[in-house]
Amino acid sequence: MEDPNLIAILIPADDNNYAENAFSGDKNKIRCLPPTQKIEEEAPAISSREATPVCGPFQNDHENHDNQEKKHRIRLAFDQPPKDPTKGYAFGTDQQKCDVLLASRGVRGTSGVHFHITFDVIRGERRLVLRDSSTNGTAISYSGQAEEEVRHHFPWILNLEKKEGKWKIKVHVRGLIFKVELASHQTCEAEYEKKLTDFLKLSQTADPPLGGLNIDSYMTEVAPSQSRTPGQRPVYIHEEPLGKSSFGQVDRVIDVSTGAIYAYKTFHEPPWAKHTERKRRQREKWLDQIRREIRIMMEHPHASITTGAGETNADRCGRNT
Repeated sequence: MEDPNLIAILIPADDNNYAENAFSGDKNKIRCLPPTQKIEEEAPAISSREATPVCGPFQNDHENHDNQEKKHRIRLAFDQPPKDPTKGYAFGTDQQKCDVLLASRGVRGTSGVHFHITFDVIRGERRLVLRDSSTNGTAISYSGQAEEEVRHHFPWILNLEKKEGKWKIKVHVRGLIFKVELASHQTCEAEYEKKLTDFLKLSQTADPPLGGLNIDSYMTEVAPSQSRTPGQRPVYIHEEPLGKSSFGQVDRVIDVSTGAIYAYKTFHEPPWAKHTERKRRQREKWLDQIRREIRIMMEHPHASITTGAGETNADRCGRNT
């Protein structure tokens, strides 16, 4: 039966059992759903996690169901509100501030408060979002896309629409990975919407808890005159191809921070002559054409077109993809 209180279930997904061991810790007991099947392998100690490279009533009911039943899972729900409703559910290593501990304090790569999961209104839609507030950053993959796109002080929409089916969402914090299974509310939609409305009101009116008055800065927008750092550039995920030519191709992409849909043009570098000087001249002529097209698009911008994920350097746009 669908539960109007339920927001999402977080399921360990890394091969090293970092998320499994973190979720099963005593400090997470209040939100932890124990395995319903026997766990065959013992997880490593939470304090032993070393830094590694980034690598029921649910929308994906039957996928890896047996595997999920063997894991400790985190339940996010309205009937277990966050410590600080103004920021949402906090994840990290700080026991005082966090609702879910990801590692012991001092574990390399995980901040005291690494990120929050909460609701926000974006482009008129009520969205479940993850906002990073860490030093080393977070990555979120959508059906395998963008898992290496690490960002910090950056928001991602978790309940992002897909033209067909659902995105498979995973959160990556260095070696620790977990899946986000969003709850379905088809049979209790009115009740769920009321609880969501109450949650949003509380997030705007509640007083921060004692010790929680530090300000987290989320870089959600940058003025046109300001440059973005690599850790704050937009992340686009590809949904479907729209067209293709010898010059390049156009895909339908989604901005994971806003849900905005764009036509994304990728330029493909053609084969060149073997002679070095002739190859250089051919490539320079081709790059001039790319620069000209980019200049035209910049002089006559269209709200639904983006090039090279915001990069306007012709040499970068001209790389093989």
